[in-house]
Amino acid sequence: MNSPLAVDKQTVKKYKLPAEVEPSPLQKLSFLQDQLEQIKSMHWRSRVDVVHATRLSESENEILKSKGLNNLGTHINEVQQSAGAIAMLNKMIDELRAEYPELQAEE
Repeated sequence: MNSPLAVDKQTVKKYKLPAEVEPSPLQKLSFLQDQLEQIKSMHWRSRVDVVHATRLSESENEILKSKGLNNLGTHINEVQQSAGAIAMLNKMIDELRAEYPELQAEE
């Protein structure tokens, strides 16, 4: 995905969304920042879950070992998915700030 903001603009155009449903630039930025923090928390949880699953997969107890091996793939997929979401949200925030100079982060 080259431009998340371009995808959003295409969505607005394609579905002929009226101006009154459009959030303000500040509302958009606030939402994206909240989403970013929530997904970072989920990402961390998934990484901790990878640690738990790895621990279980190394168990001498065959039932626990099997459970760990079964869960490991799921948690690794969650880590990869959330890492991609974090990158996309960071890019969208940067694009939004570039489009609306009033949203520039204060240094």
